[in-house]
Amino acid sequence: MRAAPEDSLSVPGPDLDLDVVHAMLDAHWGSDGALTPLHGERDCNFRLDSAAGSLLLKVHNPADTDEVLDLQQSALRHLRTAAPDLPVPGVVPTPDGRSWVEISGRDGRRSLAWLSTWLPGRHPEPDELQPVHLREWGRTSARLGRGLRAFAHPAATHPLTWDVKLLPQLRPWLPAVAADRRAAIETVLDRFDERVVPALPRLRAQVVHNDLALTNVLVDDDLALTGITDFGDLTHTALVGDLAVAAADVLSGRADGLDLAGEIVAGYHSVTPLEPEERGLVADLMAARYAATVLITAWRTRQLGWAPEIDDDAYVQLETMLSIGLDALARRFEAPTLHAGRSTTALSRARAGAFGDQELVYDQPLHLVRGDGVMLDAADGRRFLDAYNNVPVLGHSHPAVVEAVGAQLATLNTNSRYLHDAPVELAERLLATFPQRFDRVLFVSSGSEANDLAWRIARHATGAAGGIATEWAYHGVTEATYAFSPESWRDAAAPPHMRVVPPPPTSPSAVVEAVHSLAASGHGVAAMLADGVFTSDGVHGPAHAWTKAAAAAVHAAGGLYVADEVQAGHGRTGAHLWSFVAGDVPADLVTVGKPMGNGYPVAAVVGPAALVDPFVSSTDYFSTFGGSTAACVAALAVLRTIDEERLVERAAVVGAHLLEALRTVAEDRAELGAARGWGLALAIDVVDPATGRPDAARAGRIVEGMREHGVLIGRTGRDRATLKIRPPLVFGEKHVDQLATALAATCVSP
Repeated sequence: MRAAPEDSLSVPGPDLDLDVVHAMLDAHWGSDGALTPLHGERDCNFRLDSAAGSLLLKVHNPADTDEVLDLQQSALRHLRTAAPDLPVPGVVPTPDGRSWVEISGRDGRRSLAWLSTWLPGRHPEPDELQPVHLREWGRTSARLGRGLRAFAHPAATHPLTWDVKLLPQLRPWLPAVAADRRAAIETVLDRFDERVVPALPRLRAQVVHNDLALTNVLVDDDLALTGITDFGDLTHTALVGDLAVAAADVLSGRADGLDLAGEIVAGYHSVTPLEPEERGLVADLMAARYAATVLITAWRTRQLGWAPEIDDDAYVQLETMLSIGLDALARRFEAPTLHAGRSTTALSRARAGAFGDQELVYDQPLHLVRGDGVMLDAADGRRFLDAYNNVPVLGHSHPAVVEAVGAQLATLNTNSRYLHDAPVELAERLLATFPQRFDRVLFVSSGSEANDLAWRIARHATGAAGGIATEWAYHGVTEATYAFSPESWRDAAAPPHMRVVPPPPTSPSAVVEAVHSLAASGHGVAAMLADGVFTSDGVHGPAHAWTKAAAAAVHAAGGLYVADEVQAGHGRTGAHLWSFVAGDVPADLVTVGKPMGNGYPVAAVVGPAALVDPFVSSTDYFSTFGGSTAACVAALAVLRTIDEERLVERAAVVGAHLLEALRTVAEDRAELGAARGWGLALAIDVVDPATGRPDAARAGRIVEGMREHGVLIGRTGRDRATLKIRPPLVFGEKHVDQLATALAATCVSP
């Protein structure tokens, strides 16, 4: 598309003599003062400071006609009536009632000039906008659209080069684009012709702002909205295009931009619900905005010899979008709409009716509909960084597990009493990661079952009935494992056959005392169960000396030491696949679960034949679903992927970065105590700044606040005052920065 002679893209901005400007202000408004130049792409903008206060002076590009100014000013007047809560400037007329006047530049060209009220605030920096602010940005875009939906003006229908729906008309400008960029731009153009153009007649359309970029929005020091400026790109176009333009412009140049785009979409959707087809085109329209930016910049540079340097960031973001795939990005935005279930309110009500008082994680239920890697999508369109769930160790919906399970379910899924490859291969792969003394595997479906089975084996082998656990441990939900889970007792007394001991870093001498107590009671010591990271106790690993001493005390009494690797295992510590191996702890039995199938239910007990075989012989042990074909291929896929993607090593490196980041955040925040961790199992204590004591209520508020900032974490420890962070092992450096930034923004104690 060739720019028409009157198109301001092809016309240089005003060339003004400031003396003439001052004279104009005095002659027409009876006002003069200091003029401070402001940003303007095509126009000249000034802040006018006088004794009466501050105003904005706008001198338009000579290409802009009276009709263009009337469009902008009419829209402002409409918004100040239809949406008075939106901070938009007001037109300041001349004393004789004119809305604008003429001024001539030094080159003799005519421009139109007008004054508007001054809006306080500053333009936000790109990286300071967190998920909560981006969600509000989306809401603002939608509110602005709602305010303009009844507005009409003849000039709004004139073609505007920056109208995203007109992208195909920019194709003739492709030769102006650098050769190494043309293929990407052409890909977007071709896809737009194929996918977007046919849909345009079906989309809602109206007059929109069309440029809610960082430079057109003002905020205060708390990043709250104080002003919306520059209505120079007003046009009648597809409503969803306005959202796409806002998202593309605000996120341009941000490495995490595409992960955060859902926040803007969710905010918009909460005010103006998007239709399914609109939602499905957001990614294409964002790509179109970036492509248009590259095309227009290249054309202007060729024609005029200069253009604003906005194309590099746009092209980088466009390349990232294409590498991910526009279809994949479209699915992110479609997911909440495509979810066919009940609304969050209706589902919450139904859940309460069916489940009673069973706990949900957040005060306001988090209604999830999709997971991908370390990200979770909610029904309202929000996208969350998952730094809490340790079950999807490879990340949510990892294709290796999805494909393995899907293919196996389509072929055969039966139990382990039939001969087939998957259970045998899985047992062999597991045993290859254990010390040589382990040579038997018993499959079950959950960590609770694994710990229950380990307890049965211990009782069978020792003839004793006593057990030892740390004082706030969690080992399962069966009757036997509930006895090993003080976290679930709600401060009730320990069962008679149980003794609890403080976790590290306290002395392991309490284990010796527990052993003596069980012997004196006649129960003896059958087993001690210990999580190598001490997750539920507040995350206290590594504690190699403590666990070795505990195992020695239990062995001295004839009991077994059971290493519960359900939470600590599968590489979470970054030291080894199993925490007990990293500490050279002489465990007798080992239980694994949770991440073993990346969300598919599978778990196991691993031990020596001397303990396992007699138990199996005397009990005819069998589990229908333990070792099912599909469960085993899921677990095999997990082990292979951990190895192929070097996730144990990754956990060590990223975990160290995250621990340092947590400590940095905590340095100047009195409510945050000591941060600690082992690999990607981390914790940070929350205290009352006045007393230094654990503050469970404050910790709860931080967890809720982190959700508002788009990051999911949990709480742990006896006082429920320790923040628990245990993300999937595919957590990366950029996610560390996102989490740390969110924590810093959430913790705002005096």
